[in-house]
Amino acid sequence: MASRDFKSAFEAMYHGKHDFEDFKSGDVSSKYRTFVFNKKDVYEAGAELKVYHKFLNLFIFQWLEFNERCVYSYRKGMNVVDAVKKHAGSKHFFQTDLNNFFGSVSGKLVRECILRSLERVPISDAGLYIDRIVELVTVEDKLPIGFSTSPSISNACLLPFDNAVEKYCEEQGLIYTRYSDDVIISGSDNKLYGTEKVIESILEELFQREITLNASKTKFSSVGNKLKVLGMMILPNGSITIDTRLKSDIEVMLYFFIKDKHRFIDKVDAEGTAAALAKVSGYLNYINTTDQVYLNKLRKKYGASVVDMFIRGSVKSL
Repeated sequence: MASRDFKSAFEAMYHGKHDFEDFKSGDVSSKYRTFVFNKKDVYEAGAELKVYHKFLNLFIFQWLEFNERCVYSYRKGMNVVDAVKKHAGSKHFFQTDLNNFFGSVSGKLVRECILRSLERVPISDAGLYIDRIVELVTVEDKLPIGFSTSPSISNACLLPFDNAVEKYCEEQGLIYTRYSDDVIISGSDNKLYGTEKVIESILEELFQREITLNASKTKFSSVGNKLKVLGMMILPNGSITIDTRLKSDIEVMLYFFIKDKHRFIDKVDAEGTAAALAKVSGYLNYINTTDQVYLNKLRKKYGASVVDMFIRGSVKSL
């Protein structure tokens, strides 16, 4: 993509349909709404802000540098299986996650990650708009859950952390991957000892405890036990499949969808028909991206037409 200045890029993309002056300096607080989902504040951009975010994703955020060797979240053509697959041959695992991940990424960190990648972005004067860009993609100086810009920014903001952890793991003969806020390190048992302290030290050095580990989600595990990583099961032979509990749940749902529509909603435990159908659709789409072998078993057992209708989201009523 050829480099151009911010204004000409904006006008070339929208041909006068949107006001560059508003994009450059208009009030942001009126351009989104807040709601609570799963006890978390979620932010939904309004129509105008979505336009601005689309522009920023295209010309700024998709160009930000992140550690492509270790980070598998929010990447086209990648999913949770790719993050787990690298660990399939390991015997011992350290898993943890980052506290309040998006909410821990400050405007200062967003600014720093953009500055790191200025030479990569196809906007010649992007540096002049740093403060405005940060204003458009943060809420109360934090990265919000719900904005389309937050995922790629989060990958880039953790570049120094990912590089430092990767370097440590390479020196110790360990494997490291990250999927959003989930950190996975695997290898031999003795070399995993002390990993938690090392990760905490790296976070403190880089982010001065703005970003911290979630102690309640930190655990060590080994092959031979029930080994779940990011919702996937790693079997003793190194193969990867989805959790057996999810398999059981989805098969019960499909059975009652076919055999007894009235009991279907009760078994899905959802609020109404639309919610029940959406829940099954979500599960099957997850399986579609993670375990094709099992998905084909479901097609054979419950009918390819039924399974594929849920994957397409074309089941609208009972």
